[in-house]
Amino acid sequence: MDGRTQPRRIAVSADFWDHLPFDMRGEAFRTDPYAAYARLRAEGPVLAPGEGVVLVTGYHAGVGALGDPRFGLGGGALEAQSFLLVDPPEHRCRRARVSAPFSARAVERLRPAIRHRTAGLVRAAAVRGEAEVVADFAVPLALELICAVVGVPLEDRPRWYGALAGLSLAFVPTGLLAEEDAARLTAARLEFAHYLRTLIEERRRAPQDDLVSALLAQGPEDTPLDEQDIITAIGQFVVAGHQPVVLQMANGAHALLRHPEQLDRLRADPSRAAAVVEEVMRYDPSIHLISRIALRDADIAGRHVPAGTVVGVLPGAANRDPRAFADSDRFDIARSPQHLALGRGTHFCLGAHLVRLQAQALFAALARYRPALTGEAVPRRMSGVLWGTERLPVVLTERPSDGDEDGGGGGGGDGDGD
Repeated sequence: MDGRTQPRRIAVSADFWDHLPFDMRGEAFRTDPYAAYARLRAEGPVLAPGEGVVLVTGYHAGVGALGDPRFGLGGGALEAQSFLLVDPPEHRCRRARVSAPFSARAVERLRPAIRHRTAGLVRAAAVRGEAEVVADFAVPLALELICAVVGVPLEDRPRWYGALAGLSLAFVPTGLLAEEDAARLTAARLEFAHYLRTLIEERRRAPQDDLVSALLAQGPEDTPLDEQDIITAIGQFVVAGHQPVVLQMANGAHALLRHPEQLDRLRADPSRAAAVVEEVMRYDPSIHLISRIALRDADIAGRHVPAGTVVGVLPGAANRDPRAFADSDRFDIARSPQHLALGRGTHFCLGAHLVRLQAQALFAALARYRPALTGEAVPRRMSGVLWGTERLPVVLTERPSDGDEDGGGGGGGDGDGD
């Protein structure tokens, strides 16, 4: 044996979760995963809870696994294969075809519009004196940004909103989906694909500066993409750019509200917003599993990993590893840390700059209106691989603390990627 295996899809389904050394269906884990993660880290940075499955709980082990080309996607972790979900050497040229709308330069051009829109939503809520962060800010801001990048016209966006909510169920492993949710996901996929076929035809006739047009464009060495390739690629972006981003913004707002001294530091210096986002993604990430497969025999932190093994990196555990972060359970916006919330290496999150920009704008805008928790319960729950704040009611002061009402937002953040 030469230690190699043919690429195959990652089997992140109900049987994968059955190997985990905690009950992810149990209420204790679903409402507070961090206690379980601390127990796992105490057992070691790399665990083998079942045959063919390895869990990575340590930060340095996670960096190594995600940055090692011996661990890849093996053809894709999504039920619908995407032409983007391939490993090197094909990955770089294929990713390059869609990277332009997500580059730091392209995203930075969006900053004024995103700040203005975010500040307007928060200002309108402040006049009322109250808001619910998820429904009033995070959901509409994430949806609007997705539609803008894809190229969905304003008049069509209401039609998209219901479908996008249904597509978020793709993060729940198939075996764990309730029957009605599985039907809802199927219906959302059909509606999404039907709409995109129409949009693709429109962009063939009249290209614009958007993701659909970028996928249709061909350079001299490009292989033309068929309609299903484009639909699947956009679906990947939409699924990754909706609910995880909504929850990350909600988690960050919740962390700031629970640590008013940190909120005061941001209010006093809005340029800290970029550092706030990085610490939020370390302290309370929305994605709690990043899956890879061992494409050939390898090792992680000294543990042998045979070819074909499914590797689950747990960012929620790794990002609080005390061997990597001092006082790791403390929320501290002075850190500006490296973290694993957006992955690492070849398959680093394509939309990382968008996530950071939107979260920076929201946190800076909220801070100016002195938000405070209302005392109502704040439901937080794990659903599949996603963890986050489902509802966050706050009270706001109508008059901003000082200065420009559009707030700050800082620059970009650290990370891998194109």
